Amino acid sequence: MNSSWNIILLSLVSIFCQGQTYNVGERTIGYNDYTRERPIKTQIWYPTGDTDVKDTELPFLLSPTVKDAQFVNKKHPLVLLSHGTGGNRLSLAWLAIELAKNGYFVIAPDHWGNTLDNKIPEYFIRYWERPLDMSFLLSSFLRDKRFNSYIDSNRIATIGFSLGGYTALALAGIQLDCEILKLNALSELGRNEFIVPEFGDLSKLIDNISCKEVPSNLKDSRFKVHIALAPALGLGLPEHKQKITSPVLIIGANNDQIAPIETNALKYSKINPSSEIVKLPGKTGHYIFLNRGTQQLQQEESIYYQDDKSIDRRVVHQKLTTEILNYLSQNLK
Repeated sequence: MNSSWNIILLSLVSIFCQGQTYNVGERTIGYNDYTRERPIKTQIWYPTGDTDVKDTELPFLLSPTVKDAQFVNKKHPLVLLSHGTGGNRLSLAWLAIELAKNGYFVIAPDHWGNTLDNKIPEYFIRYWERPLDMSFLLSSFLRDKRFNSYIDSNRIATIGFSLGGYTALALAGIQLDCEILKLNALSELGRNEFIVPEFGDLSKLIDNISCKEVPSNLKDSRFKVHIALAPALGLGLPEHKQKITSPVLIIGANNDQIAPIETNALKYSKINPSSEIVKLPGKTGHYIFLNRGTQQLQQEESIYYQDDKSIDRRVVHQKLTTEILNYLSQNLK
């Protein structure tokens, strides 16, 4: 069903006034999945009582965090974030910080070979590696004695953007058809969707996929809630409905030119009728879900950080934060 942004705005104050809000600690860690020869560099954001807050050195407009801060001695719900293709673990930092302010532990990996500073062509199309990354990261994190005493292992969610949106849905049990994806990648419509700013034309690479390598099921039942922001790869979906038992929220952008809402977010929602769908109105585009950039970054990387003049990314992020926090509070129990 469509959510009303008017209701969201009215509930904004009440949502943030409920419960305790925290300063946000931040640190970088790493794991290695030796079975797949994949290092998993990971960022962590978490609630802290420390007050030595410093502005970030990144070229993004983010709330400040406390580097390597102390933990709050209680168990927190955990959210894993999955970045878009060619992004990195910091791509959704704005959302991670807002979640941590509200009591969530948040972790986000770099998906090896599919990041801004590590572009390996093969891993731009091996889409099944990403859900495997997330399951490996979750297992590693829950075993890690530095952190696991602060985590409520019964309250775990995943949120992903673009190819990360597909990742979140794959972990819920949504299955692509590899052969359909390859076929559609070579069609006129599909080829347009598989030309991405981060790499170029992926259609020929996708045609080289060996579908026998794709696991039959990537579902991970430890994730209780799944939120997909502008999910991609909808062209690989079969027509039949798929029964998903965990709560799923899909948020698409009306003017998305990279993962058009009709063939992606709305199509994912159609095959999973129990999911909730939110459509960002007007000229909101694909990259509205990324961090806000400084004026210099908006000029240098305008496709990612400069929106239509009718769109205020800060306001959209506030609305998204409220929507996501509300959905988590209702379903991650």
